[in-house]
Amino acid sequence: MTRVTYGLYRKGVREPTLTLTSTAGAFMPPTPFPSASAAVVRYHREGGAAAASRLDRSLRNSSYWGPGGTPQNRGWADAIRGCFDVYRRLADWDNRPSFTEGLRSDLLLPPDELGTYIDVLLFDGSGYVPRVVLWDTNEPTDDRVVMYAAPAWKVAENELGDGRIPEVEVWHLRSSRQFTIQAADADAALPEVGRVVHRLAS
Repeated sequence: MTRVTYGLYRKGVREPTLTLTSTAGAFMPPTPFPSASAAVVRYHREGGAAAASRLDRSLRNSSYWGPGGTPQNRGWADAIRGCFDVYRRLADWDNRPSFTEGLRSDLLLPPDELGTYIDVLLFDGSGYVPRVVLWDTNEPTDDRVVMYAAPAWKVAENELGDGRIPEVEVWHLRSSRQFTIQAADADAALPEVGRVVHRLAS
């Protein structure tokens, strides 16, 4: 069984010739995305001000992203700060309580599996709503967004039960775009999710 990460899966959705074999030995530079995702978790647990302060401190104190880093790396860190400001602005209007944050779960797609990450799972009157947050510059298309949402929908349904996940949100912070994908559309995309994962694992 081969495990495909959620980040590689999203890249594979965008790049139809990508496989694990084609990426073997390629240099993978550090990214600030782990700190960014942690900031979303902290936003829902401790509030926006605490999350922004911790994110700024984490990036500023880093030898890679901070004052000692290259101009390109410092610029990337500033872009992540700006994206988090977008997240705060959008999320501050949402009064739904969070059920859990930073949910990691593997979606079994025999003979392979897909590691899936949900930034926050919200609760409203219709059920639970997973939110997937995108920080990169790749402008999402409607088709890609459904493919990003489908694994999140399925792992949340596996965790919480059939019929309890009416939709999935995908937020692209660079463009401030918010997408809502209905359960039926996510379900219909699952066979294609499997094909992408199996192609990546080949």
